[in-house]
Amino acid sequence: MSFRSFRLRVFLLVMVVAVTAIGATAWLTLSLTSREVRLSQRAAVEHQTAIVEAVQRFGLLRGRWPGLDRLVAQLSRDTGLHIQLRTQDGTVLVDSDTLDGRTSGPVQGTALGIDPRPALSTAITRTFEDPAGAAPPAAALLAKGFLSFDLPPDLFAPEPADPVSASAPMLMLRQVAQYRAALIAVRCIDGDGAALSTDRVPYLTAAQVSGHPDCVQQASRKVVGDTGWLREIQNVWWRCTRKAADSPGCVRAAFTTGVSGPAAVPLQLYLGARPDTGFGDLRQPALLGTAGLIVVALAGTALIARRVSLPVRRLTEASRLLADGRLDVRVPAAGSSELARLSESFNAMAEAVQRSEERQRRLIADVAHEMRTPLSNLRGYLEGLSDGVVEPSRELFASLHEETLLQRRILDDLQVLALAEAGDLGYTFAPLDLAEAVSGGATAHRAVAAEAGVAMTVDAPAPVWIEGDPDRLRQVLGNLLTNAIRYTDAGGHVLLRVREEAGEAVLTVQDTGVGIAAADLERVFDRFWRADPARQRATGGTGLGLTIAHRIVTDHGGRIEVTSSPGVGTTFQVIFCRR
Repeated sequence: MSFRSFRLRVFLLVMVVAVTAIGATAWLTLSLTSREVRLSQRAAVEHQTAIVEAVQRFGLLRGRWPGLDRLVAQLSRDTGLHIQLRTQDGTVLVDSDTLDGRTSGPVQGTALGIDPRPALSTAITRTFEDPAGAAPPAAALLAKGFLSFDLPPDLFAPEPADPVSASAPMLMLRQVAQYRAALIAVRCIDGDGAALSTDRVPYLTAAQVSGHPDCVQQASRKVVGDTGWLREIQNVWWRCTRKAADSPGCVRAAFTTGVSGPAAVPLQLYLGARPDTGFGDLRQPALLGTAGLIVVALAGTALIARRVSLPVRRLTEASRLLADGRLDVRVPAAGSSELARLSESFNAMAEAVQRSEERQRRLIADVAHEMRTPLSNLRGYLEGLSDGVVEPSRELFASLHEETLLQRRILDDLQVLALAEAGDLGYTFAPLDLAEAVSGGATAHRAVAAEAGVAMTVDAPAPVWIEGDPDRLRQVLGNLLTNAIRYTDAGGHVLLRVREEAGEAVLTVQDTGVGIAAADLERVFDRFWRADPARQRATGGTGLGLTIAHRIVTDHGGRIEVTSSPGVGTTFQVIFCRR
C-alpha cells in the first residue's frame, strides 16, 4: 500500500491527531484534573465569602481598584486559591497566577459578582418602610452629616422647611453627596492611596472632619458645584415615578445611579486551584490509561479508515463505469454521513446524465418522426408527378408548398430552442407595459379566432410594467393564443387577463377547449408533445411552441403554470416579478 493511498493517508492523519490528543488528555485528566478539581472546589466553597467581602470592601472604601493586586496576592497566599477578577466585559483586571509569575491556570465557569457600591442607609429606608417613625431616623441621619450641602430643594418635590422632615429622596441625595465628597476629601487628606475609614454614613471620622476643614470644604464645593450628577439622579427619579408608583424602588434606582459614578466598577470573581504539578506527578494509572486509550485509538482509527475508503472505492469504480457509458450505474447510499450524501449526489448526477441522454435520443427520434411524414408526402407526390400518375394542379402545388413551410417551421423552432437551451438566445430588455402588449397581440389573432368561430376577450384595464424583450414576449403570447384557439371548438371562448397580484405581473390565457388530462399536465412543456396529435397535425403545429415559451419566460425570471380539466378548458398563467 503506497503513501498515496487515500486509506493510508486518512489512517496516518487520524492516528497522529488521536495519539497526540488522547495522550495529552489522558495525562492531564487522569493525573491532575480530578485531584485539583476536588481541592479547588473545597477551597473555593470555604473561602469564597471572605474573598468577596474583602474585595468588595476594598473597592467601596477607595472608589477605585489601584492597589487591588496586593490584596489579591495576599488572599491567594492565605487561601491557596487561584483568584481572577474580571470586569463586566470580560477583561482580566487581576490574576493571582500572573502576579506569582505563572501562566494563568483554569478557573471555575461560574462567576461571583462583586458590587463595590455603597448601600442605601437603613435610616433612609425606614422613612418609607415605617412612615410613622420616619422623623427620628431622618433627624439622626442629618445630625451625623458632616457637610451642609446646599442642594436645590425642588429636585424631587417641594421640600418641607424643617430638614428633620426631609423626604426619603432628599435624604438619599444627601447620602450620595456625602459618599462623593468623602472620597474626594480623603484623597485630599491622605493622597491617592487613601481609603475611607468606614462604609457607613458619614464615611469620615469626626477627627478627619475637624482636623482637615479645608479638604472637607473643598470636597463640599466640588460636589455641590457639579450639578450634572444631581440632574442625572433627578431624571432617573422622574422617569421611574412616571412609570410606576413604587417610591422605594425609585429611591433605590436613583441612589444606584448616583453612587455608580464615584464608585469602583463592579467585578466578576473566578476561583480555581493553584497549579503546582510537573512530570513527577504522572503516576502509573495515568500511564496505563494512556496506553489503553492509544490501543483503542489504533483499532478505532483502522476501522474508520476502512469504512471511509470502502465507499470511496465504490464511487471511483462507479465514476469509471459512468465514463465508459454505463449510465445505469448507481452506488449504495445508506445513512446520513458526508460520504452517504456524496453517494446520493453521485446517484443524482448519474440519473440526470441518463435522463439527458434519453431526452437527446427522444429528441432525435421525434425530429426524425416529425420530418419523415411531410418528406414522405413530398416524395410521394413528386414521384407521382414524375411518373404521370398524379395530374399537376394549383391545389396540389399549394399543398406541397404548405408541407415545405411546415418543414421550415420545425427547423426554425428547433434552432430557437437550441439557442435558448444553450443560453445564446439574445434578449433586449426594456420597460414594457404587459397590458398594452397583450392587447396588441390579441388584435393580431382576432381574425384567426373569428375564422375558427372562437370569441376572444381581453381584460387589461390598467398598465402593468415589467422588464422584458417585447419581441420574445409576443412570441410567448402568440404560442399560448394559437394553442388556445386551436384546441377550442367553434362557439368557444378565450379570455386574456393582465393583473398585478402580490407584487407580481400575471398574464392569464384561459380557454373553454378540450382540456388536458391530469396525467399529461407534467408533459405539456416537453418537446413535440401534443394533447391531440391528429388535431395538431391537421393545423400544422410543430409541438415546440410551449417548450420555447417556457424557456423564454424562465430566461425573464418568470414562470408558467397550467391547470386544466378535460372537456372544460385550460388555463395558462405567466407570472413575472415586478422590477
